[in-house]
Parts: sequence; structure tokens; C-alpha cells
Amino acid sequence: MTHQEIQENRRTYDEAFIARCKDLAVLGLQPSQIAERLGLLGIDRTNFLFDCTNKVHPLHQLIFQAYQHGEDDLDAALITMAVSGDTAALELAYKVKKTSKYDELKKNLFGI
Repeated sequence: MTHQEIQENRRTYDEAFIARCKDLAVLGLQPSQIAERLGLLGIDRTNFLFDCTNKVHPLHQLIFQAYQHGEDDLDAALITMAVSGDTAALELAYKVKKTSKYDELKKNLFGI
């Protein structure tokens, strides 16, 4: 199947459905959990999960971006709490930053 044939046969989703998917992804839910929350069954569930994991499908891109937004929101909330004097939040923010640096280093060095 050529790239053009794949583009022509691509499933589309309405805006309300996509918005709900993005809301659930921001919370950190995985595609199977999102499908469960949306009540998808049978072939609809299979198609949805396939589209979520297909890197060339727009739904995959939207969900990935929503995961990033969720992480950014958590970081912002944690920093806000730390700045306001919450020492536990300050300690956690330090640990998160340190862990993310290690994760980035492992990805760059070993691809994991």
C-alpha cells in the first residue's frame, strides 16, 4: 500500500471525540485506558488503538502532544507549590529534574 493510499483510507474522528481523547491523555491515560473511558468496543476499539499507535496518523500526534501538555502542567504546578514555600514540592521538583536529566542522558547514549 502506497503512502497516498494510506492517506486516502485514513480514519477520521470528529472534533468532540478528539477533544475528549486529548483531555484523557493530558491526565496521563494510555490509549487502552482512553478507549475504555470512551466506551469503545470491538472494531471501533481496535481501530482507535491502531490509530493511536500509528506514528503517521494525526490521532497519534495529538495524543502525544497531550501527554507533553500534561507533563508541562504537572511541572508548572509543582514549581508553583515549591515557590510558595512547600518544601515537599521543592524536594520533589529537584528529584523530578534530576530523574529527567538521567532519562535524557540514557536516551541519548543508549536509545532507551
